[in-house]
Amino acid sequence: FHTTFREAAPLVIVPGFVTEQEGGRRVGDVRVYGVDDRFWAFHGVPPMGPADREALLSPVLARELNVQPGGTVLVRVQRPSDLPLESVHGRKNDLGRTLRLTVRAIVPSGAVGEFSLEAQQADVRAVFVPLARLQLELEVGDRVNTILVSANSEETRAAASLDDLVRRHATLDDLGLTLRTLDDRGLLTLGSRAGFLTDTQAAEAAEAGTRAGMSGTPVFTYLANTLRRGDREVPYSLVTAIDLGSLTPAIALPPERDTPAIVLNEWAAAELQAKAGDPLTLEYYLWEDPGQLVTRTAEFRVAGVVPVEAGDRNLVPDYPGITDSPTLAGWDPPFPVDLRRIRPADEAYWERYKTTPKAFVPLEAGQRLWRSRHGGLTSLRFVPPAGQSLDDARGQYAAQLATVVDPLAMGLVVRDVRADGVAASRGATDFGAYFVYFSFFLVVSAMLLAALFFKLGVEQRAREVGLLRAVGFGPAEVRRLFMLEGLVLGLAGSG
Repeated sequence: FHTTFREAAPLVIVPGFVTEQEGGRRVGDVRVYGVDDRFWAFHGVPPMGPADREALLSPVLARELNVQPGGTVLVRVQRPSDLPLESVHGRKNDLGRTLRLTVRAIVPSGAVGEFSLEAQQADVRAVFVPLARLQLELEVGDRVNTILVSANSEETRAAASLDDLVRRHATLDDLGLTLRTLDDRGLLTLGSRAGFLTDTQAAEAAEAGTRAGMSGTPVFTYLANTLRRGDREVPYSLVTAIDLGSLTPAIALPPERDTPAIVLNEWAAAELQAKAGDPLTLEYYLWEDPGQLVTRTAEFRVAGVVPVEAGDRNLVPDYPGITDSPTLAGWDPPFPVDLRRIRPADEAYWERYKTTPKAFVPLEAGQRLWRSRHGGLTSLRFVPPAGQSLDDARGQYAAQLATVVDPLAMGLVVRDVRADGVAASRGATDFGAYFVYFSFFLVVSAMLLAALFFKLGVEQRAREVGLLRAVGFGPAEVRRLFMLEGLVLGLAGSG
């Protein structure tokens, strides 16, 4: 790194709006920067903080808010979410966070008061807040979304070098992926903080498993509002779509053309008093465009019953408000739940087994029902080769995954900000060419207009032409006379 680059400064950049507390003036389209001393050192200016509950304002923002050092401002930002907002588990409400801060100073323009990563000529409205405070309010731990990097002055391939560094050193956590070992199962599981693996992620993860000599099992777990058989039902149950043949090889599955199979665990089968061959209705939420939460149902036929231990709680991704709740009645999901439906038996299951799925369906059936544009899997499970420890398998798989996954195709971006600014300053339109075309149009129009007026003048002097012809002037001589007259007038007009 140090052979090509000099310094690096991490920061968090989010959009927001700022309100002056006393007068209530509000300014939108504000860039909120979470910075620390490394930001100021990066730009070669003395450290300016700010401290824990302080803020620094750009000159334009301070003027529009009519606020002076010592005043109080409210900075409103949107908290980022790993879970897609356009999904059942995406939290649409309570997205904003408000920071009440005291204005410490107005940052002069010459001291990065108008700092911006966007090439623009308009005024910059910016507020600088403590990095640690912003991370705390956004609940992102020690993560940042931007790193400023300065190249050595003699380095001409800095962007390409940074691309290479990102590809070699980006971690799974940087990409929002999680790789865990399940000691009790002897497995590796790859998931995502988003709750879904995209199709690209799933394909590359499977490829990495093949290269590491591991067989992969795709998993798609979803929440069912109700499992119903006749007049008996079980509320709020997690259902896993998986290869039923690998889960229950002893159970005969119906042909694919028939009603899809569902396998219940012993607890769910007892509560529903269900046995093989019984029909079962599954009710679930689905998030549909344009932003509607709808209830759907699907029909299945019970193919068999397995022990509760056939599944495990790690089949379910982390869903805030659900998987971290100590009780079923304590759920706080972003969708409606009717806590009156929860029975003591349901609480007892949650206390003992937590998120262990109560039912299993074929992977194809689950993807057909629950797949979204965000992906059709929640995790992939890998079985290490015989004789290989889980730790060794994890290291080998992570190494293979690093060779398959391109971080720059997974959301990480390297930008040459200076080059973008220089390109923007040149302008995107060649106005010189437009001026040439317009001038040519004016010249041609003037020539045509002059010719039309000349022709009109000749037609109005028809009697004079006739007189000239009568006294002996030929057509060529008359034409020459009028052309000479026109030439004289043209020269006089141009002078």
